[in-house]
Amino acid sequence: MSKKFIEEAEKFEREGDLSKAIHSLKKALQIEPKNYIIQIELGNLCASNKQFEEAAGYFRRSLYQFKDNVDIKNALCFSLTSLGNEYYLKSKFQLSEACFEEVLEYEKNNWVYYYNLANTQDKLNKISKAYENYQKAIKLNPNDADLWNNNGNSERKLGYLDKAVKSYQNALKIKPDLFHALVHLTHQKQHMCDWYEIDQYLQKICSIVQTNAEALISPFAFIANPLSSPQDQLSCATQWTQNHFKDRVFTKGKWKRKNKVRIGYLSSDFKLHPLYFLIRDVIKYHNRNIFEIYAYDASPHENTNERKTLVKLFDYYRDISSLNDEKAVSLINDDEIDIFIDLTGYTNNSRAFIAPQLKNTSTINWLGYPGTMGLTQEKPLYDYILADHFIIPENDENYYAETILRLPFAYQPNIENRAHLNQKNREDYGIPENAFVYCAFNQSFKITELIFKAWLTLLEKYPKSILWLTHSNAWSTRNLKDYANKCGINPERIIFASRAPNDEHIARHALADLYLDTLPYNAHTSASDALSMNLPIVTLKGNTFASRVAGSLLHSLNLDELITENIENYIRCASRLTEDLKYRQDIIYRLNEAKKSSPIFQPQLFVKTLESIYLNLV
Repeated sequence: MSKKFIEEAEKFEREGDLSKAIHSLKKALQIEPKNYIIQIELGNLCASNKQFEEAAGYFRRSLYQFKDNVDIKNALCFSLTSLGNEYYLKSKFQLSEACFEEVLEYEKNNWVYYYNLANTQDKLNKISKAYENYQKAIKLNPNDADLWNNNGNSERKLGYLDKAVKSYQNALKIKPDLFHALVHLTHQKQHMCDWYEIDQYLQKICSIVQTNAEALISPFAFIANPLSSPQDQLSCATQWTQNHFKDRVFTKGKWKRKNKVRIGYLSSDFKLHPLYFLIRDVIKYHNRNIFEIYAYDASPHENTNERKTLVKLFDYYRDISSLNDEKAVSLINDDEIDIFIDLTGYTNNSRAFIAPQLKNTSTINWLGYPGTMGLTQEKPLYDYILADHFIIPENDENYYAETILRLPFAYQPNIENRAHLNQKNREDYGIPENAFVYCAFNQSFKITELIFKAWLTLLEKYPKSILWLTHSNAWSTRNLKDYANKCGINPERIIFASRAPNDEHIARHALADLYLDTLPYNAHTSASDALSMNLPIVTLKGNTFASRVAGSLLHSLNLDELITENIENYIRCASRLTEDLKYRQDIIYRLNEAKKSSPIFQPQLFVKTLESIYLNLV
């Protein structure tokens, strides 16, 4: 009886109809359920027909019967690997992980299996486990560039920056045109304030962006490149978009008007993150008579008060952290969102390719990523970017793919009552009581050699001054102290602040005398921290979005004399504020008065203007 179905299956297989062949063989198996030859053939047919889950089941049962059969073992490993890859592409990372873990039960000497498992665990934020498996893969095959690159990524995330640099260097020795490894290498050197030959790397990356449209250069890392122009940054974002996203052709309309306008905010940072101290009161003060506010949360889950507070402020909360883009798009379309604001852009855990797939929704890039999101097939990935006249002057509009929406004041809001009383004094932080304190609490990757030399010039000029920086990592602290020492400045005059609870961190700005900004990546949230504590900022404006944020804040507060255009004027402005106490006190008074009426420090005023911009889009 089974012979008939087996012959029928062979016929269908010859004709190329694998589905019918499988159907016939399943009938044969029902008659002879212990016939492992049929099971093996069903496994082969299912694998050929890309039914990998079923194939794995047949091979798994067959291998249990024929434990030493290498062909069955290899077929099972192939099916599990293919299934794991399918799950990975669908963002079903836990299922993908289970597949790759099972593969390794059968074959422990194949580096690809460890590599696949590590990649999946990285997506699950199991960084330590991913690192262990990258290391196992490297022991089996030390000659794969992508493996070294991904190993470097895990080392970077674990804080092993020196090891990460070596991994990226190993990747580039094997494959010199692995451009994203070059970008990672350069960006880690920036984080470590290791400036040896860094200009060569930075120039090479700019050259790649200008000449190689297929290169995978991270837009977020690129905006910190001091040699990049606004045109370069547009090109980089466009190339990234073209290489990662193929636009779907559909006619974009508008949803049928409802009683209230539906606003959706997407972020991977609805947690204890600088974004919280910008956006919380925007969500809080939206007019619920006119708007319904939705959260689309792609954040890693954490149990913090900030996250709990934010989640409660939204009218509707959607957790999309475990959804792939396709399912997230479907959910957002089902909600019929009128305006969708991405607060993450191309920063960590980006979900940038959800917005362009929303069929009747206006999409806005705001706050998270300080730059253009680029073009896809000559169309902007996002409809709009929210900025202001200072950050994007009219003459620079061509460097942005999006239509520009401009607030009449600085684009960066702040929460109410941001200032905090300081419970500590200078002695608590190891700062001399009579010193003039320059501070710069930016991340270390923002500190360039040019800027640091300017700071050392001020320390040399004013012997009673000290420089108060953030301790970002051990390498940057050591390198900055060594650099100062080589320039004849006592490294003990550079004091590094350890991490502190946010309230304390903001409060300790009051112990400094002057905030020194960085270029080409200004202080953003950090600038708001300083201004909230009435600490004057001297900034150096550039030509790119990220290099004009502190200037935007100062311009909105009518403190344009603190915005400089070259390094000489930057030093001169800081010098005057150091020497002239009356002038500095006048600046502090004006700053404090301006904040009382400025929308950037009065979120209810900010939101009213923001909402008028939103309403013009529907």
